[in-house]
Amino acid sequence: MRALISFFILVACLSVGITAYFGLGVNLMDAILVTGLFALTCFVIIEAMFRRRTEKYLAQRVSEIAQQLGVVARTNEIMSDQVNYLSNINVNNRLEDVEADISVLGTVIRELAEAVAEVEEAQATQAMAPPPPPAPAPQSAPNVSSINTQKRHAENVDEEEVDVPISILQDALAEGRVRQYLQPIVTLPHRRTLGYDLVPKVSQPGSKLLSAHEFLPNSDRTGTISELEQMLVRQAANIIHRSNIAGEPTSLFVPISYSLLNDVDACERLVDLVRSNRAVTASLFLTMEEEKYSRLSDNQRAALSMFVKIGVGICLDKVRSLRLNFQDLYARGIKYVKADTQRFIEDPQSYSDLHNADVADFVKRYDVGLIMDNVVQEEQILMLLDDKIPFAQGEHIAPPSPVRPDLLGEQQKVQSTAY
Repeated sequence: MRALISFFILVACLSVGITAYFGLGVNLMDAILVTGLFALTCFVIIEAMFRRRTEKYLAQRVSEIAQQLGVVARTNEIMSDQVNYLSNINVNNRLEDVEADISVLGTVIRELAEAVAEVEEAQATQAMAPPPPPAPAPQSAPNVSSINTQKRHAENVDEEEVDVPISILQDALAEGRVRQYLQPIVTLPHRRTLGYDLVPKVSQPGSKLLSAHEFLPNSDRTGTISELEQMLVRQAANIIHRSNIAGEPTSLFVPISYSLLNDVDACERLVDLVRSNRAVTASLFLTMEEEKYSRLSDNQRAALSMFVKIGVGICLDKVRSLRLNFQDLYARGIKYVKADTQRFIEDPQSYSDLHNADVADFVKRYDVGLIMDNVVQEEQILMLLDDKIPFAQGEHIAPPSPVRPDLLGEQQKVQSTAY
């Protein structure tokens, strides 16, 4: 295109020169000069036009490249977000959940097949069996009901627990004879310490120690049990604080009851005490029997929720069944549940409809720890390992032992309000 334009410019310049030489009568040198000036002027004008066109084209290309770079930048940002999202996904947890669901589903299908087979076998046996003989007419037995009633009454009298007088605990608190013992809770299979149960005992003359069921009454209207539990929580916070300073952090499980939760002022004081040291809240757990926890009143639940709000965990002891709503329990601050080892091994159906090997995975899905209590022999530990139970506790693993004096600090005497 540019060559064609240059050709026409040359033709036009020659035409101008010939016209000036022959038509205007100028001499040859002037005609050549006019031709050169005209050609130069035309070339300058054409070059300016081409330069302007080239600059406009380059500006458009630069604008398009800038737009493309913006699109590439947005694409890179989207890809970066996708990569970050994928990197934050914990595939192992999802795989564990899927494996647990598949295992539970397989167990349910297997149990259903076994139940159907048993029903079919029973129906076949009944179909092949001869008809039963007619039952004899019932005979009157006027004294059987009264005899059974008397037997049941006698059994209830024998099994009735004798209540412990509250004065034993009051004297022990006033004289400073309450001793603190620790019983470890270990992980399986490595048997590393998860934490300790804080076990109160009362020392008697002659180096005799009374366990909790020997000095704690079934009911208390004097507030003595509340004073004991307040002392236990304070000493637990002290032990956790001292162990953290010594470089040996540990967790403590402190038993509580209705008596402490009924005393709202005492709960508020304990919450303020524990809140003052954040390192204590994560290592402190309040233990309560599952049956008592299920019967808490609204006021008692509100008192317990004060501890949960500051980070204190709850442990349910002596659970009657593992058919619990663990998602709801975790939302209420339940971190651990304790079940009886012997009953779990010998009568698993009383705890759960799942197979024993699937129970721990089912509970773990809701971030709740399952602790098997009252382990008394090594064979039970082997069975718990086969069932993938994560935590265990019992006399066979380690009996309660006294708290080290450097962790406990100075013993304090408590004057009961009943005096």
